[in-house]
Amino acid sequence: MADVLHTEDEFIFDKKMVCPVCDKPFTTKVLKSNRARRLGADADLRPRFEYIDTLKYGVCSCPNCGYSAMHSAFPNVVSRQIANIKEQVCTHFLPENRSGWTVYTYDQAIAMNEMALRCAEAKMAKDGEKSYLHMVISWLYREKEKEAENISDEALRAQQAEYCHSKAESHYMEAFEGFQRAMMNEMTPIMGLNQPTLEYIIAYMAFHFGKLEVAAKLIGSVLTTSSASRNVKDRALELKDEIIRLIKEKKSGAK
Repeated sequence: MADVLHTEDEFIFDKKMVCPVCDKPFTTKVLKSNRARRLGADADLRPRFEYIDTLKYGVCSCPNCGYSAMHSAFPNVVSRQIANIKEQVCTHFLPENRSGWTVYTYDQAIAMNEMALRCAEAKMAKDGEKSYLHMVISWLYREKEKEAENISDEALRAQQAEYCHSKAESHYMEAFEGFQRAMMNEMTPIMGLNQPTLEYIIAYMAFHFGKLEVAAKLIGSVLTTSSASRNVKDRALELKDEIIRLIKEKKSGAK
C-alpha cells in the first residue's frame, strides 16, 4: 500500500478573530489540536513536526492594522498599550490582502513574528516575551538559510545564505541576553517554559556563542534540579559532555 502524502494545509484552519487594537474582523491560521505528529527537537529544543513547521503558526497578526502577538498574548492588551501600538506600529503599516495565503511561507512567518516583536516593544512587554520572539525568529531564519541552498545562482545563493545566517545569529543573541534578564526579573514559567527548561535553553545558547563557563554553570543547575524533566536532564548531560570536551581542548591548545 502506497504511503499517504500529507500537505501542510491539512494541519491548519482559518480562525475568525476581531483585532483588539483596530476592532476589525480578520482570519488567522491556527494549528489543529494534536493533529501534527512531533518528531523530536533540535539540541536547543527547537521543535520538529512531521509535514509541517509549527513555528510558522505561532503568531496572530491583524492584516488591517499590523497588530501582532503570540496567540496566547494577542487579546491581552490594555488601553495604554493599544495607544502605543497604534502610534509606533499601526501608523507605519500598510494593510495586506492575505486571502491567497493557503499556508505561511518562511518570509511571511518571519514578517509576522517581526511585527509581533515590534508590538511587544511598543507595549513594553517583559523580556521573556520579547526573547521568545527573538528565538523563534532566529529559528525561522535558519530555515530560510537552508532554503537558500536551492538557489541556482551561486552569488545570489551565497548572499542570501549569509544574510539569513547573520539575522539568525543576531536574533539568537538577543534571545540569549533577554532570557538571562528574564530569569533574574520574572517568575517562571516564562512563555510556557519552566525554570530548568529555560536554564537549559540559555545554557545551550551560551555554548553556541562560546561562553562555556556560563553554559557549565547553568547545566550544573539543571542537573541538580528535581523539577527538570528526564528529557531535559538527558540533553543537559549530553551538553555537559560537549562543554567539558571543548574546555579541555581550549586548555590543551593554550599550553
